[in-house]
Amino acid sequence: MEKSALKDIMFGGVLELSRNNRYYYHSGVSSSYSHWTEQGKEALLEYMQTMAFKIKEAEEAELHKRAKEQTMLALKGEKV
Repeated sequence: MEKSALKDIMFGGVLELSRNNRYYYHSGVSSSYSHWTEQGKEALLEYMQTMAFKIKEAEEAELHKRAKEQTMLALKGEKV
């Protein structure tokens, strides 16, 4: 999965969790009154742990792709 897709997924996931009153309390008065509930903190942590794994996978895939491209350029005798 591409990094840009993962960024959209991360944003969307956090947004959806924050829309649920069970997970996030939003105060219209001030941001200092808004907060994650205990259930929200647990859900957010679990979500972030899952996404962290996906992010590392995407990063490794991107590095592998670049290494492959550089190897092909080197084999063709082009400047790397």
